[in-house]
Amino acid sequence: MMTENIRSILENEIKMTMGCTDPGAIAFAAAQAAVILEGDLERIDITLSKNIYKNAVFVGIPGVKKSGIEYAAILGALVKKPELKLAVLSAVSPELLDEAQPYFESIPVKVVYSEMDEPLYISVTLSNDLCRVTVVIKGDYDWIYHIEKNNVVVHHNEPKGIIEKYACSGLKYKELFDAIVEEPVEDEKLLNYEEINKKAAMHDISEVALNYIQNIVRLESIPVQELSNLARLYVLNASRMRMSGERFPIVSVAGSGNLGILSMLAVSAVCDALRKEPCERKTALCLSVLTAIYIKSHMKRLTVMCGTAVAGAAGAAAATAYLLGGGFAEAENAINTVLGSIGGMLCDGAKESCALKVSFAAECGVNSGCMAADKTGIKTGSGIITDNIDENIRNIGIINNLGMKEADDIMLEILSAQKK
Repeated sequence: MMTENIRSILENEIKMTMGCTDPGAIAFAAAQAAVILEGDLERIDITLSKNIYKNAVFVGIPGVKKSGIEYAAILGALVKKPELKLAVLSAVSPELLDEAQPYFESIPVKVVYSEMDEPLYISVTLSNDLCRVTVVIKGDYDWIYHIEKNNVVVHHNEPKGIIEKYACSGLKYKELFDAIVEEPVEDEKLLNYEEINKKAAMHDISEVALNYIQNIVRLESIPVQELSNLARLYVLNASRMRMSGERFPIVSVAGSGNLGILSMLAVSAVCDALRKEPCERKTALCLSVLTAIYIKSHMKRLTVMCGTAVAGAAGAAAATAYLLGGGFAEAENAINTVLGSIGGMLCDGAKESCALKVSFAAECGVNSGCMAADKTGIKTGSGIITDNIDENIRNIGIINNLGMKEADDIMLEILSAQKK
């Protein structure tokens, strides 16, 4: 049966967003500062961890459909609705965009990034000649850690509460798997979340792609290649909408909208093709999302490798194996196949081409699940894949958190040169 601990993880790790999470969090901080600022906005100063900078510098901003941290900060400051948190940019109307144009041209926005122990750090300062307000987000995207007004602290949180919200510490993967599949999932929220992300997948989709989808879901017997193609198509279009700056609400998982898209829509495609009933669909969605959260919990919140692709594909793989009649052994093999094949895929920042990475990962995840159900896939004792699933997941976290630091530094140098 699903424990309260697992329910709490789902509640804390599934959130509504608008656009890419990183600029969304910058806009959230700016909105909070704008509510407190007295007088007109004259200047914005932003300090980011290098990981946040990497993920925010080239991605499309909803409404503007251009990349730029500056756009996100100015729009958040004009919206002034911090209660929307990561979905603050959903309040950007055409009228507000018109109002914002002079601000884009006249408000100086200074953006710097800095080396720091905390990979998720955002400091946004709004100021004029008489007032200065700083809002700091630290540890999690919607966690306001610190607020100062004219050098006086008006709000402060301890960062340790952030980690506790999404920790899977003490859980073994088999315990997680058993808790999900042993009793029907009653909560309808996952189906609602799936539907929200699916709207983005189906928006502005080509007639050729739509006809392909309709033809596949009519087939009595679905070839494996078509299952994975369908998953790739769902994920590709939804992610492209999000990363290019289209104004679509997206349900995120573990701080990532693309992880929400991948972990839900790859499973959605398989369920559509296999005509699964709502009960089995809910269980598969829950298994995929929680597997992704479990894997991401062993990594830092922002990752050097594409944690979204690796964790999301692993979740989709486990769910696909389950939907094809597999049990824990098949889900374990499916996850191992993902970790041993695309583990280490690099993150070179958030931008429109991320849609290609996560759609490739969706294809890999579904193929890995199909292989596991057919008793094939990566064997234990191959490379980094041991005979212990929890050790494999921990090792992926260690490789990301400790082993890839130099790669991250080099990547940031390349991106900074590109920006200049």
